[in-house]
Amino acid sequence: MPRGRPIVTPLTLTPEQVASLTQIANSRTAEHRQVQRARILLGAASGKPQKELAEEAKLSVSAVARFLRKALQIGPMMALEDLKRSGRPATISDDARTWVRSLACTPPKDLPDGPMQALWSMETLSVYVRKHAEERHFGDSLGKASKSTIWTILEEGEIKPHRIRYYLEKKDPDFEAKAQEVLLLYKRVEIDLRFVDTLEGSSQPNGTVYISYDEKPGIQSIGNIHSDRSPQPGKGFTRRDYEYRRHGTLSLLAGIDLITGKVHSLIRERHKSSDFVDFLKMIDETYAKECKIFIVLDNHSIHTSKETRAYLDTRKGRFQFIFTPKHASWLNLIEAFFSKMARQSLRGLRVNSKEELRDHIAKWIEETNVDPVPFRWRWKPDEVHELINSLI
Repeated sequence: MPRGRPIVTPLTLTPEQVASLTQIANSRTAEHRQVQRARILLGAASGKPQKELAEEAKLSVSAVARFLRKALQIGPMMALEDLKRSGRPATISDDARTWVRSLACTPPKDLPDGPMQALWSMETLSVYVRKHAEERHFGDSLGKASKSTIWTILEEGEIKPHRIRYYLEKKDPDFEAKAQEVLLLYKRVEIDLRFVDTLEGSSQPNGTVYISYDEKPGIQSIGNIHSDRSPQPGKGFTRRDYEYRRHGTLSLLAGIDLITGKVHSLIRERHKSSDFVDFLKMIDETYAKECKIFIVLDNHSIHTSKETRAYLDTRKGRFQFIFTPKHASWLNLIEAFFSKMARQSLRGLRVNSKEELRDHIAKWIEETNVDPVPFRWRWKPDEVHELINSLI
């Protein structure tokens, strides 16, 4: 068959293969060759001719044809990877490879004469390997090892000592139980929302209020020393001098009504127990006396302080706190509001005083409450547990 001749048998992909290939084709972190090959496979499956595929991939038609023949022979997913080629036998023994990988898995500063670095780089690791290869009797194979050789050895074991991936230490023994309690409350909210329209517009179905609460401390009041310069033709962006002046910080205490989307807020210099009690008093005065108020919040000390407990004792049965687990602020829906605030209201903000910052935040929240948007919890409980297990 001449090279470049269109393949007679069309390439067919299962829905699972299409989903996997689409994810790879749109990835920013996958290898370029895999992204390129995934796009060729998707294009071929949609009926594009090889010439068009070659132009899109910036390859020759013959290269595309060879790749598609390989995909038909061994399967599209296996074709994403290069097949092992014949060649001279490997000169680096398994023991030598194991030694290199063990070095990569050891922090360099923990080695007697290792470089004073927290993480290895391919350069420093290859230098260390060449320096100590002879004493480990690997001088013939690793005495002149290049960075690419070391990278290949580590890649075989999927070891990337120069990268950090964070995990979540499971410090709360009641993590699952607390998370489940928060998720059950969100489920109650969804159920109650179904009856809002039938209860004469009541925002407290069944006499219950649901508040998602947290503090956003340390909101910086930063001012310019020199004025900003507005966009102009040819300079279509705001220009700002690098120097700035700090005026201090403010703390925002905020809770969002999960039924109506209205945000209740206090702006204070700090966030002490007395400030939190003031917030509770404000919530108490806002809603009808017969309503029971559920508040989702974290385990900050001011939420369980002596002053807070003393106030709650005067309002027995009025409030019920639902605490999120430690290191699980993402379970609290108010965090979505804080994220929106940071993007829309605080990003790039410059003010001349803390009072100006206070007024700015208050007016933005007031505008938000004109047309409130209730935040909804979209994750299913099993999806949350899968995420938790992937982080610990």
